[in-house]
Amino acid sequence: MMQDGHRFTRLSKVLAAVLLGLFLVTYFAPSSKEYLTLVPGRTLPCVWNLITGGLVCTNVVEVLVMIMALLLLARIIEPVYGSTEFLKLILVVDFAASTATFCIAYIIFLSAPDDRKGRTLYKEFSGFHGLLAALLVAVKQIMPDHVVILAGFLRLKAAHFPSVYVLASTVVIAALQSWHCLAFLYLGTYFAWLYLRFFQHQPETSIMGDPSEDFKFSSFFPAAAAGPIDAAAGVLGKVFRLRHDAHAEAKPLLPTAATGTLLGSNAVDANRRRERGAKALEERLEMKKIADAPVVESAAAAAASGLPHTGSGSRLA
Repeated sequence: MMQDGHRFTRLSKVLAAVLLGLFLVTYFAPSSKEYLTLVPGRTLPCVWNLITGGLVCTNVVEVLVMIMALLLLARIIEPVYGSTEFLKLILVVDFAASTATFCIAYIIFLSAPDDRKGRTLYKEFSGFHGLLAALLVAVKQIMPDHVVILAGFLRLKAAHFPSVYVLASTVVIAALQSWHCLAFLYLGTYFAWLYLRFFQHQPETSIMGDPSEDFKFSSFFPAAAAGPIDAAAGVLGKVFRLRHDAHAEAKPLLPTAATGTLLGSNAVDANRRRERGAKALEERLEMKKIADAPVVESAAAAAASGLPHTGSGSRLA
């Protein structure tokens, strides 16, 4: 947890140190990329690259941007989720996206004749961009209605952060012809939504997932595409909803008369979580305003009280 409104969380600083450390290792020992990035042809026996692959940034600009984004987003997400759940989200999405990439690489290898030389199997998949997408999905869940003003005029709702990021990243990846980077980007976004939608444990109600309307899978796409996407996603929803029902029957948490409102209770919990996220953000903004107050205000206050002004200005801690 944060100690005050200004500091980054302890866990986020540890993760940032990991990102920086892995970058330095691959920078000064380039041969280590073969074992730290996800190389499907070397994953067995180097199974650790299913975790390290999503944490390795091989470009200095990339690692600096990713570290700053991690630190800033953790200040929003971790106070709401808690440190354990925040770390769990990162590890689950990292492992799931890497495992899916590993499987897709072998499917391509087995099905594409022109890939027999192992171009896909020995491609180095790496980058924190998939996990950054996952963190933006978490922000979308916590505070979907919060509006951020970019460049002084562009208004963007937090609910649109993941979609805008994925679209912009896809354009950059296409321009650089680095198509293999799409794997972590898309899979990280999808598995973050899948985990938060169906599997995240809610301590207030002891049930899992977030069935709220504004966190449907179609909410990541333009409204015109919502119908077909909801129809396709409905099949997956039914499968996991059966899992929820079985969990509720095995471990009832509400009185019998209230069992029919299980999903409603989960939606209420989601709203509470979003309220906590919005409150935490408001507190940080308020603390920033206090900390950034100009020295002239301190001088004016000192003059009004009849006390001498030292010139250093005082700030609230």
